[in-house]
Amino acid sequence: TQQTVLAAVGEDAEFSCQLLETKDVLQVTWQKISNNVETNVATYSKYYGPRVNDGFTDKFRFKNTGLQNCSIVIRNVMEQDEGCYHCLFNTYPDGSFTGQTCLEVYGKNFNLL
Repeated sequence: TQQTVLAAVGEDAEFSCQLLETKDVLQVTWQKISNNVETNVATYSKYYGPRVNDGFTDKFRFKNTGLQNCSIVIRNVMEQDEGCYHCLFNTYPDGSFTGQTCLEVYGKNFNLL
């Protein structure tokens, strides 16, 4: 399912993702989508725990770490954080299940012509 989160510039935004079916989840991966390119920002692994990828540690943190229900926080939201994010539940043997959340940032600087 897709949901939209609204946040003002400078605020924190929370995204959560839940897998409604009970599956054997090995890992939850959060990705930012920019220009149709998916960039991994954070993962929560059954075996290795939570990890925010290099380059994103100042921006993202985990709030709830669970293999069926996982949430992250984007700190100090800025205009460039706007866009859509995927959460991927990697399961065995069923493959991956994807959810999508989009962030809309308000309080941006608008140029009036």
